Amino acid sequence: MSASSSDFSKFCSENTEENFVEWLRQRNSTSWKAMIYHRFTQDVEQNTIPKHVFKKYLQLEHNFVRSAITIFAYALAKATVIDDQNRLIAILSALGSEQDDYFQKTFLSIGVSEKEQIEFKIEGKAKLLSDGAVKIAQTGSFLEILTIMLAAEWMYLTWCERASSGYMTGPVKQWVELHLTTDFRKQVSWLQKRTNELGAEAPSDLQELCAQHFKNMLNWEIDFHYFPYEDL
Repeated sequence: MSASSSDFSKFCSENTEENFVEWLRQRNSTSWKAMIYHRFTQDVEQNTIPKHVFKKYLQLEHNFVRSAITIFAYALAKATVIDDQNRLIAILSALGSEQDDYFQKTFLSIGVSEKEQIEFKIEGKAKLLSDGAVKIAQTGSFLEILTIMLAAEWMYLTWCERASSGYMTGPVKQWVELHLTTDFRKQVSWLQKRTNELGAEAPSDLQELCAQHFKNMLNWEIDFHYFPYEDL
């Protein structure tokens, strides 16, 4: 069995300088690479994404940000460490202010009315991201919640770093830059740190569950990002 597919204890014995979050990523390298090099991320990087696809994507993502607020609120309710609570309060504030400000300004500039926002429907596999993540947040542990949001936000930081050297303009460029700010980087670093600390000390069955959550989150993200292309 290779190190990337082994359980965490075996992984550590073969990779002395690695850690729990790197194990999560390497364990699920196929899904990770599929999302990092998704059609959507490459279209963004190359500035070839059709306007109506990006418009539909933003409506979709705006819906998920509201779900992310719910997910992080569950994490806050389950957090027992004061620093974790403070970090989560800051994350919730950013989701409800900076990110929402971007959506509202961009919707206005590209012609998405409030009525369209309200009536926008998510169908098929694209629903799995919100439905699956919220369910884990409702029923899972603090570590499980951190794991799913780490998968989403670490993935975003990774592909946006790559895309930043591309030829984006306008709202597309602003969307990428929103995920490269100092605050967002600190958020991802905190998720990595706390997931690593808690995951390394977790029972093996919980570690395995987190690995499955990490994989599911990436696969849900893959389907989610294909949804805006369905009409092509």
